[in-house]
Amino acid sequence: MMRTLIILGSDKIAGSAAAKIDKMQEDSKIVVDRSTNFLRVKKLLQSGALSPILVCKMACCEVMRRDKRPSTNLQGISSNSELLKVIIEFEPDRLILFRAGLIISKKILETSVPVLNIHAATVPDFGGIGSINKALESNAYDQSACLHVVTSRIDEGRVLDKENYTLDPSGSYCSNEAIAYKAAETLLIRSLKENYDVKKDT
Repeated sequence: MMRTLIILGSDKIAGSAAAKIDKMQEDSKIVVDRSTNFLRVKKLLQSGALSPILVCKMACCEVMRRDKRPSTNLQGISSNSELLKVIIEFEPDRLILFRAGLIISKKILETSVPVLNIHAATVPDFGGIGSINKALESNAYDQSACLHVVTSRIDEGRVLDKENYTLDPSGSYCSNEAIAYKAAETLLIRSLKENYDVKKDT
């Protein structure tokens, strides 16, 4: 069984996943990425990566979810230096990111530990933040949650596995986000049981 370090985001989607995988594997460790804050969201708005309307939609969906956020008892990180310390201490065979906003540094990518990410939409076409909204606006309803290798290029690494789903053009943004992340969560749980042949991408 692979020794897996799981880096989750701090929202309710990640909390739902944490509740399901907390006791799945004795060789797994969950760490919560707490790097996302108001200043980061402000920078994304200023850069145009997110629109104010989309931020409001995402915030409303988060409030409406019935799930809880990851437990405060779980270890948290807010930087790559803190993540590197966890890697050194835990000595994982791989890292899997889910809903994590931390941009993985070159120093971590250059370690011997493969870094994998679960993205809730098809990559590379719908990589990056706001991917579900981009897919809806593009009428690209047939999508896939993708497990891919993390490289220096965001959401462009080799895809190792995927979970297909279909967005509902008549549904709300929140209902479509729920469809996408149900598939992403299914993929996460499957990924923890699989031993993928991962060659270090650059």
